[in-house]
Amino acid sequence: MIKIEKSSAPRVVIGKHLTSLIEKNNKIIVIDNDLGTSTSSADVEKTFPKNFLELGIGEQSSLSAATGLALEGMFPVYVNFAIFASGTIWTQIRQAAYAKANLKIIATHPGLDAGPDGASHQATQDMALMRCIPNMNVILPLDENDVKSAISYALNNKGLYYVRVAREPVPIIYNSPEEANFDIKNKELYSTGDDVALFFDGSSFEQAIASVNLLEENNIKYRLIHVRSLKPLDADNIIEYAKKVKCVITLENHSVIGGLGSAVAEVLSAHKDVAPLRIVGCKDSFTESGKSTELKLKYGVSAQNVFEKVKEVLK
Repeated sequence: MIKIEKSSAPRVVIGKHLTSLIEKNNKIIVIDNDLGTSTSSADVEKTFPKNFLELGIGEQSSLSAATGLALEGMFPVYVNFAIFASGTIWTQIRQAAYAKANLKIIATHPGLDAGPDGASHQATQDMALMRCIPNMNVILPLDENDVKSAISYALNNKGLYYVRVAREPVPIIYNSPEEANFDIKNKELYSTGDDVALFFDGSSFEQAIASVNLLEENNIKYRLIHVRSLKPLDADNIIEYAKKVKCVITLENHSVIGGLGSAVAEVLSAHKDVAPLRIVGCKDSFTESGKSTELKLKYGVSAQNVFEKVKEVLK
């Protein structure tokens, strides 16, 4: 059984980590839309006020400004809630991608993480919106140290990046960013055998652990794999697992339409002799206000839902 020793909300490290990166690269410009306290990006302003642009509630113009800064050789980092950093500014992001802008978007409060704020703030379609854009990279870091490493990775690689960062506490498994050593390959974290391969996004790690613990209680062997990059997707790794297990499950803090499950289905549909796939995530509906943990249970991002899907395949 996997035991969680310590958890923390990864979003709280964003501002301080960006501050440490600005110390090495003064061309990094952080852009905020009145949510710097919630995302922690406001920590940058305390040390480097000239590198922090508070542009108010004007998301579209802010992303356009970020694109302009990128095209002039700066390193803009746009930080906002995932709902505003994807859907609200989708056209502007598409234009940035068309221009091949070297722009980084850090999206916090993904999926059902913005629980009390209600359906208007819950980004259950953001991965679908982002991965369909050409020239876009979508990365899904795990705990606070993986987030630090992922932000550094994005800034060290040219191009447009969407970095999805959990608002809710995530179990800590890495002791440092160096240990996390973010890359875009899938990473197997735990394994007991080859009945089930469970692929999950970083913000659903707590539910992923609960899922495999429930499987183990029922004598079902598993492999737990963190999908660190949704786009590009580590397709070869997915195929490898799908050919040796009896069941493939995807778990995501996102709609069951268009996200991780859909991406894995696209890969497996082109291959024979692969295990059946079942997609677990937020059901196709608008949600409501409530505690994030309770919403995830109600709308399907849960260990019980994973278990039911596995039983359906292995019966």
